[in-house]
Amino acid sequence: MSKFYLSLITLLFAATALSQGTETFTNMPANNSSYLTRTWTGDNGLIWTATDARTDLTITGRAITIRNGNLFCPEIPNGVSSLSFKHQQQFTGSNPVLQVYINGNMIGTVNPTTTVATATFNNIDVGGNFDLEIRQVTTGLRIAIDDLTWTSYNATPCMAPTAQPTALNLTPASATIINGVFNTALPLADAYLVVRTLAGAPAPVPVDGVAYTPGQSIGSGTVVENDANSNFTSTGLTPSTAYTFYVFSHNNLNCSSGPLYLATSPLTGNATTQALAACTTPAAAPTALVFSATNTSISGSFTASATANRYLVVRSSASTLSATPANGTTYSQGQSLGGGVVVSYTDAVSFIATGLTANTQYYFFVFAANGDCTGEPFYNTTALSDVKSTTNNQTNLPPNYYNAANGLTCAGLKTALSGIISTGAVQLSYTPGVWTAFAKTDIKRNFENTRDIIWDMYSDRGPGQNEPYEYVYGTNQCGSYSGEGSCYNREHSFPASWFADNYPMYSDVNHLFPTDGYVNNIRGSFPFGEVTTPNFTTQNGSKRGTGNNFGYTGIVFEPINEYKGDFARATLYMVTRYDGQVASWQNNGTANELLNGTAYPAFDEWHIKLLYKWHLQDPVSQKEIARNDSIYVVQGNRNPYIDNPQYVYDVWSCTGFLTTTGVNDILRLPANAVRIYPNPAINSHVTIRLEKAFNHTITLQVMDVMGRMVKQQILNAGQTLLQIESKELQKGMYFIKMNTKEGIVTRTLIVQ
Repeated sequence: MSKFYLSLITLLFAATALSQGTETFTNMPANNSSYLTRTWTGDNGLIWTATDARTDLTITGRAITIRNGNLFCPEIPNGVSSLSFKHQQQFTGSNPVLQVYINGNMIGTVNPTTTVATATFNNIDVGGNFDLEIRQVTTGLRIAIDDLTWTSYNATPCMAPTAQPTALNLTPASATIINGVFNTALPLADAYLVVRTLAGAPAPVPVDGVAYTPGQSIGSGTVVENDANSNFTSTGLTPSTAYTFYVFSHNNLNCSSGPLYLATSPLTGNATTQALAACTTPAAAPTALVFSATNTSISGSFTASATANRYLVVRSSASTLSATPANGTTYSQGQSLGGGVVVSYTDAVSFIATGLTANTQYYFFVFAANGDCTGEPFYNTTALSDVKSTTNNQTNLPPNYYNAANGLTCAGLKTALSGIISTGAVQLSYTPGVWTAFAKTDIKRNFENTRDIIWDMYSDRGPGQNEPYEYVYGTNQCGSYSGEGSCYNREHSFPASWFADNYPMYSDVNHLFPTDGYVNNIRGSFPFGEVTTPNFTTQNGSKRGTGNNFGYTGIVFEPINEYKGDFARATLYMVTRYDGQVASWQNNGTANELLNGTAYPAFDEWHIKLLYKWHLQDPVSQKEIARNDSIYVVQGNRNPYIDNPQYVYDVWSCTGFLTTTGVNDILRLPANAVRIYPNPAINSHVTIRLEKAFNHTITLQVMDVMGRMVKQQILNAGQTLLQIESKELQKGMYFIKMNTKEGIVTRTLIVQ
């Protein structure tokens, strides 16, 4: 036992006290010429991962060879001062480029040749634990890497400054804003922490080693700013209120264990915000109301009134309101007013009304108002008004579009669907075609309802939650990125290396999504899956790491629950649309992790189970329906698993894998155990027939795509037939849910 403890102590010491680290690739998996994801414990007990990599080639000794992937090692201890490694291009190709990253920041590039050479990077000087990544970015080339070494970086310990800044000058700029300026400390400090409290509150005391961010609390105070600037602006304050500001100098550059604060005798000052002015009624209403609509939402924008700073928007099914807004009353979203419903009360000149009924007329009323004044708000009771109807996007689905698939199941259905969605499909250019398509397929209003932004499923947190960062179409397009929140690019949710970067797959927007560039790279070519041990978590909660996915334990990437179904159906689309090609993709990149080299079922068992699980847990959303319709306009084809979610079961039920997927509360029956006809239904009775009676009462619910119950009926014990009237339903897609004691049976109904 003592020998075990001694070995453990030795290993821990080696991992935490390295002056130099090495990786010779001696311990990587056995020699293999297939390009797969490789994971191993390296020379210093560190965990290394290489994607799209083979292990059978050499330089000095065994070397890792990367095709369209990367070499990655997280959390290397003790910092890095310099880095070097040997490299060599294998086989043929031109213009090879390796990119080298420390903590997601590129420190340089290498251009390998067929001759062995050594790349060296000096003066990196990053302290603490660091992530190392080497990316092979030239499509199709194969670069070997060997004898990787780095030296640690032990920076001088931080010392607290010896002086605080001086001469704080505070200026109340408005009822809610105070500006400040001061003289920097002498001797100079690296940066300054500005904290605000209510006058008379206890003074804040910063803690060494904590890098505070604006908005963060310190005791009874709030951080206003923390940087090297000698001026600041404090916003969101209360009118006619006294505040105390504290400015602390600190050091944090080119030293370790920082920041270190001079916490005694901070520079202080007091100021009181201005009083609110008396409210006045806006002289005029806004003008030029313009709408755009979807099945369940209407967006509007208008020209501001020159004498207003707020706008109250109300929607109604009637052309007039029975009451107008009252001065001094602030109305909340969803509140009733004059027979209508409040959509928003903000300073924005745009709005969006959601949760509406398809193909329905709505009237909108926009009242000008003034806030930030005594007695607020004051309203101009003459509204800008107009009418707009929601759309019915199902009309974008041509009649009889899926007729060729009627009566088919399993491999035959998959092949038929492939023919349907291939007919009429056009190949977009990658640039600018895909970028241009995103303007039609992936735009949403931001949480504050102030502007249109990219709908990035790797950063969006789902309905009712603020985005950690926003991207404006075109403005924030990548370019380079240094971390999360830098820019958006084009994510091949079905990685491009799996189909060898070939067209038309490469520019097929059914599986291409605009996502954060940094997170896109972190996802890499790892398959989708569920993570229990993450090694990276994004700001919206997406994760990369390992877990047990129906027996698969490799590295996977897990999006948030809100979008698992979206990615699952996009993946299923790819092996269906390219039914005649998918069998040849198995040995491309990391595709062997999930593809089995056949056209049907195309996937390994674990991945079929996972995709089906996500398909059930995250049903088709209005976002997907609208995107599918937009893609049909720009690319000429559709995703059948969005139009008819039942197809997922009908195609893959013959594998036998869907009966034991482990999804709670889902009862899976053979495809013909529950029949719904006619489907699609056109102004007719819809018959639901069970092939075998249940011995208990069943509750049947008809749900729309937003998850709202629109109809409910009871099927008595022993009863096998039930009819519902399709003419009572709006045109569109519905889910028929039958709640039984054994679980839930779900089927899809289309009303045309």
